[in-house]
This record gives sequence, structure tokens and C-alpha cells, in this order.
Amino acid sequence: MARTDRTGLRQRQHSTTAGPVRTCVGCRRSDSWSVLLRVVAGVGEQGQPALIPDPGHRAPGRGAWLHPTSACFDRAVRRKAFPRALRSSAPLDPGALSAYVANLPAGTA
Repeated sequence: MARTDRTGLRQRQHSTTAGPVRTCVGCRRSDSWSVLLRVVAGVGEQGQPALIPDPGHRAPGRGAWLHPTSACFDRAVRRKAFPRALRSSAPLDPGALSAYVANLPAGTA
């Protein structure tokens, strides 16, 4: 039986991952920030708003977090999760991010 506090609610299980925990906008699973790819809204090659990968986690501005797999990327694009997570009213071109995720070696997280 799970322990409960005096309110009758179950206590939260503490995560075993070290460091900050973020949620993938594609699959909605939580994971360590070091496993996820940070994505920011920036300017693409043609000057339009675009999704820019931030593997160093240092770009300024609001970021969205994504498992660097094509499955999570496709799911996030289908769900229109990037504009919502980045609070952008303009449509964001996923071209640069799509190319980045496609060129990652298999098994890289």
C-alpha cells in the first residue's frame, strides 16, 4: 500500500534523475534536461520565423524541449506543440529542426 499524507493523497515519488527535469513537447514524457534537445524560436534562412535547435542549451528566450528523435518531432509538429510551447502567434518553419533531427546518429540522445 502506498504511503499517504494526512490529506489522504499519495505522496509524490522522487525522481532518480540528477539535475533538472523537463517535459518533451512531442511525447509529453518527463526526462532529464541533458537528454532532451532545447528548441527556440528564431529567424530562418529566408528571414521567416523558424524553429532553431539549441543543443548547447544557451540561446536566449523561451525554449521548448524535445527528445531528439523523429517520432517525437513528428508528433510535436502534428499536435502543433511548438507554437504553443514557445508562445508564438506566427507560424514557425520546422525545416532547420527537421534537418537537425534527421542528421543525428541513431541512438544519440
